[in-house]
Amino acid sequence: MKKMLSILLLLFVFIGNSQESFEAAAFTKANEAYTAENFDLAIAGYEQILKTGKHSAEVYFNLANAYYKINAVGPAVYNFEKALQLDPENADIQNNLNFANQMKIDAVEDTRVESIGSNLEKYVTSLSVDEWAYFSILLVLFTVLMAVFYFYAQTAGKKRLFFIFTFVGILFSALAIYAAFYSKDHLNKEQYAIVYTAEYTTREEPKETAKTSFILHEGTKVEVQEEFNDWALVSLSNGNKAWMPLDKIKKL
Repeated sequence: MKKMLSILLLLFVFIGNSQESFEAAAFTKANEAYTAENFDLAIAGYEQILKTGKHSAEVYFNLANAYYKINAVGPAVYNFEKALQLDPENADIQNNLNFANQMKIDAVEDTRVESIGSNLEKYVTSLSVDEWAYFSILLVLFTVLMAVFYFYAQTAGKKRLFFIFTFVGILFSALAIYAAFYSKDHLNKEQYAIVYTAEYTTREEPKETAKTSFILHEGTKVEVQEEFNDWALVSLSNGNKAWMPLDKIKKL
């Protein structure tokens, strides 16, 4: 039995190493195609890596750059956005996304009025769920340490000081934990997509015979607020809402 388990373990390790070797080789080959300006081959290589389940900011970023080189606005914006989701603080990704957005036809002005609540929400969601979780752990450790110091403090002044630190630690730990759950809930509720068709005239209702609304072009980012059959109710940052088929957009 032990021998069989050892063989299975070695087999899993071999398969895992083979998979990693394949992905590394495929990534190198796609990069070489990109350098040689064979962008179609590079795109095929990066897409193949993604199909294996290997999702990384580097693959999405390089794929987006390849699409950008052939002026494929929708796929370029989409993959830059995917890369930014995985590495939100990467300045290169943000910079290239800005360049890709300049290729779009639609210039949607953000008319949303910022309130104290929206500014607070923006701050909370500026950190990922993992980052809030790590921050919470550090605050909890700090709180426990202050409580230990309070317990062993010899003077009234030190006890008062460590009591204050412990109380502040508990307060901020609770806020950080709440922020982590809020960020996760916000992430689950928000659903953005990129328009993946050259041009589409949206509808006021989820059917092609409905009254037309406004025109959207490839590469425009929309928020999916509702789905009905094969249609999506999308909204823009200027507050406009309309329906369009799900196959005309690609969710992030």
